[in-house]
Amino acid sequence: MSIRKFALSVLALSAAAASQAQSSYNVYGVVDLSVGSMQLSGLPTAADNKRITKVDGNNMVTSYLGFKGLEDLGGGLKAGFVLEAFLRPDTGASGRSDANTSVTPNVPADNFWGRAANVYLQNDFGKLTIGRQGNLLFSHVVSYNPFAGAFGLSPAVRLTFGKWGNDRGDSGWSNAITYATPNLAGFTGSVSYQAGEDTTQSERNSYALSLNYANGPFAVGGAWQTVRSAEAPKVNLTQGQRQNFGMISTSYDFGVVKLFGQYGEFSNSGYATTLRIDTQLYQLGASVPVTKAGKVLLSYGESKEKPVQGGTTPVTKHRITTLAYDHFLSKRTDVYAAVMVDKEQLANYESGTSVVFGLRHAF
Repeated sequence: MSIRKFALSVLALSAAAASQAQSSYNVYGVVDLSVGSMQLSGLPTAADNKRITKVDGNNMVTSYLGFKGLEDLGGGLKAGFVLEAFLRPDTGASGRSDANTSVTPNVPADNFWGRAANVYLQNDFGKLTIGRQGNLLFSHVVSYNPFAGAFGLSPAVRLTFGKWGNDRGDSGWSNAITYATPNLAGFTGSVSYQAGEDTTQSERNSYALSLNYANGPFAVGGAWQTVRSAEAPKVNLTQGQRQNFGMISTSYDFGVVKLFGQYGEFSNSGYATTLRIDTQLYQLGASVPVTKAGKVLLSYGESKEKPVQGGTTPVTKHRITTLAYDHFLSKRTDVYAAVMVDKEQLANYESGTSVVFGLRHAF
């Protein structure tokens, strides 16, 4: 081989290596499965209050499969994409729930890429994301409670975006545009817009914003949204319907224990009499490391609904307490055990207690 050909080969290999270094692609996700004896609050004759032993998915985190890519465009500018699909590993089904069941009546099924389907640009001035993405209020709820995004076990999530929560939108927004600032001496902020995309104006644009500050062990933040449109799996809104939801939260890590606190309010307008309600809620929690690999998690959440504007729903309190132990076998695999007590203060309602043992693996 001539020196010229050798040099050209080296240059070609160098260019290929540089190109590879400028782009990255990943397949990732989480699978969460558990077995337990489940019972929720409700009337003694209702299905929710009947005790049932089941193999269940997604109690500690909602399982999903994801694909993402990132390209360095030069000059500090990067472009990327995210595609993420929810799944139910106990049955192999996609999405978070089936459509139009007795448990979820009149609710459409998740779109396949229901967790995320977006592209973004990012540089030192922040990040701009377009497409399906997690909304700012859900990110805020997740960040300030010891169970994070545990739809099955977290009182904060269950009382906001979960089955018993009053959120009219969803944990993710479709047709959304979000700008997030860089970290500015501990401060970060985001603003989000969701297009209603309805020529009849029954569904209109929605808005959200959040602001957080973190400095060492201390963190505090707030988030607010006005929801005037919804996509699957939530039911579409109709003309005049709107919901405001705001929350403030804080946490402090003392080393021997990390404490969490949250307070939020929902306000509905334009709904039928049964949904003409305002809701106040709070959550107090703690995360206690007991070994290098394990920690005890404790959270108490309470919501109070009260009728407004001629609403017919009685004043209702809903209390959820969860105690768990989470032990990491490795950086990607953990086992957990949890007890959850669920109680709704309505006439003839009975509380329910669930016991869960689970295994979670991230890849």
